[in-house]
Amino acid sequence: MEALRQHAAGPVSETSDLYQQTITVSGTPFWQFLQAARLEAAEMGVTISVTDHSDDYELLDDDLEEFSERAFSIRIIKVPHPDTLKFFTIDGFCRSAATEPSRFESVENVLIAEIDFESTSAGLIVRPWMDDSSTSSPTQSVDAAPSPRRLVNDMSGKGLVPTSVSTWIVADAWLRDKILNVASYRLSLCLPDAVSIDDDGKAVAHLRSGRKVIAAIAPLSSWTSPELLSTLSDVCEWIYLDGRDAETRHSLLSAELVRLWQTDSSWQDGLRESLEGAFASARTAYRLHIQSKGVDAFKLMSDLRKGLADDVRSLANNTSSLSSGLWRDAAVAFGVIAFRLASSTVGNWLLWMVAAYLLASCIFSCVAASSAVSGIVENEKSFRSRLYGPLLLDQEYEELAGKHYRKAESNFRWYRRFIVLAYLIVVVVLLGIAHYGFRASDNFFHMVISSL
Repeated sequence: MEALRQHAAGPVSETSDLYQQTITVSGTPFWQFLQAARLEAAEMGVTISVTDHSDDYELLDDDLEEFSERAFSIRIIKVPHPDTLKFFTIDGFCRSAATEPSRFESVENVLIAEIDFESTSAGLIVRPWMDDSSTSSPTQSVDAAPSPRRLVNDMSGKGLVPTSVSTWIVADAWLRDKILNVASYRLSLCLPDAVSIDDDGKAVAHLRSGRKVIAAIAPLSSWTSPELLSTLSDVCEWIYLDGRDAETRHSLLSAELVRLWQTDSSWQDGLRESLEGAFASARTAYRLHIQSKGVDAFKLMSDLRKGLADDVRSLANNTSSLSSGLWRDAAVAFGVIAFRLASSTVGNWLLWMVAAYLLASCIFSCVAASSAVSGIVENEKSFRSRLYGPLLLDQEYEELAGKHYRKAESNFRWYRRFIVLAYLIVVVVLLGIAHYGFRASDNFFHMVISSL
């Protein structure tokens, strides 16, 4: 390969079957090198052909004695192997993976001459092309996983759905970087209920569990997120490689995606927004499904979501009641101040009474709201320990409901502190006016504001 690079006179073109390049021959030694390489190449499963651009006559059969910077076309045909793809260049490997991914899904080994290390996916080994010796087995046999075409209805007529999922489940950093786009794109096609081609010739994904979702699939070049590929790899590994019953796992994930899907989202955007949450819920539902506890797993999940929604709504209502009480009492306070300014016959005793009323109102409102929230929190803890504890792991429960309870409770407590502070400020203002009078209070507050 190094000799070919030194004599290159044009771009390299390589597929899984063919390598082509224009080279400049400037002397007999390089020509003799090519003739010797042709003999050795047969042992590596390739045939080398050098032709003039004007015709297809094989020139390596001749002994050319004089050269004047002549350009030739070198063509290297790789003898097909039923379980192996071979590449001279990394670039040829990457381009071939993007343009003919189905070829990679049917093999277990890839040989590349430009690398000196191994890199693997769940169903593929990429290693140096040193010779044509027997290849080692990948970490996961291609035939061990069910084909996505069993679970995803391909209505496109173009074979969009992959034949194998394990090829694209990548954990190795080097290989993940090289096939990021195609791996993300191919794995995403393993998740919907069906794929088709719309009237504009673009690929479309369909979800049919409950309400119907139709989402446009972005072209391969736009799938550039390593985080999304990591999530897709985890999800597809769980569905297709984690034992039997792939159809049930696929159906559960589809149902959760439909539940979380944002209207009018593209397939890529929808997966980025909803896949992690749908995956967590689907795993929990599947674990409950396979446990023999006499519990309807799907009803339990539904009850948990309904209870969460009701409790979060109650917490929001208690927060709202504090806010409305503040505005009501603030209106009373400012009304009394205005009345006191307008009438000189009313003493400061009215301001003292309003201040006392505001303090009592603040205390009663906060105690009532806090008691309601404490009841919700205690109820959630009781259900967590007695009903969901035996069925859900702590991490699963926290992901599905716990973190939402904590967030709603934290928001309430923050808003309660704000409400108490607002009441105290109004009470201090009223007491200051009642004690010092309007003019002294006005001078006092002007001084405070100026110092700030």
